[in-house]
Amino acid sequence: MNKLISLVAATLLFMSITNSVVAQTLPAGAVFVPAIPSSADNLKLSLPIVCGSVYKGNAYVLFMIQNKITVVRGERVPVIQGGCPGGPREEIDLGKLPPGEYTLTVANAALPSEGTTSGFLFSNAPFTVTNARFAKQKPWVNLDYSGLWWDPTDSGSGLFIWQDAIDNTFAAWFTYSADGTPFWYVFQPKWETATSTFTTDLIQTSRTPGSTIPPPNPTTNNTVGTASLDFTNFGIAEEGKFTIMVKGKRRGL
Repeated sequence: MNKLISLVAATLLFMSITNSVVAQTLPAGAVFVPAIPSSADNLKLSLPIVCGSVYKGNAYVLFMIQNKITVVRGERVPVIQGGCPGGPREEIDLGKLPPGEYTLTVANAALPSEGTTSGFLFSNAPFTVTNARFAKQKPWVNLDYSGLWWDPTDSGSGLFIWQDAIDNTFAAWFTYSADGTPFWYVFQPKWETATSTFTTDLIQTSRTPGSTIPPPNPTTNNTVGTASLDFTNFGIAEEGKFTIMVKGKRRGL
């Protein structure tokens, strides 16, 4: 089984799955939206900012190493303006996170002259993302495997996976024929277990070109084989498996 590399693999490897509800430990004035985040939420951090200041033009920067998230706030300059009822706030998008334990550090704006931060608002505040998938009927899927997957030894070939909140899955495989012609295939497998799907039809579509975009000519769907996904070992050795049968010949990543 070849190794698949995903855009999300670097973060998923270090997550310890949990279903406990743990109080978050942000400093006064800083809040999460939602307050107790789950793996189904698009998590945001809401911070108070000084009334009468505005961004100078650079937005915040966010990066993540393993389960440690760091935000560097954008630079601001003071302005003269009227009162600020309710107080302005800065909304920072942390995105969707796999279930597990994290720490969050927020640094003040980078100093343009030095390229360094001017201190920290807070450092290494722990927080928990609960596992929303435990609330589903089995077989619930362990993780959201959406992303771009590829085999490092097979340049120019790979697999796009889209997976929604109720685990409907659509996959598009891009590869080459024996003569080097690029081909695209799609399949929509249902999940059999928490880590693998049933085998389903592998579809190739075609359409005669026309004078307009999109062309008025009908699209033809051709079943050229079967396909399935298997992530049984993913998170242990960054491995997943994509198995297909095209015209009786087995291929996979």
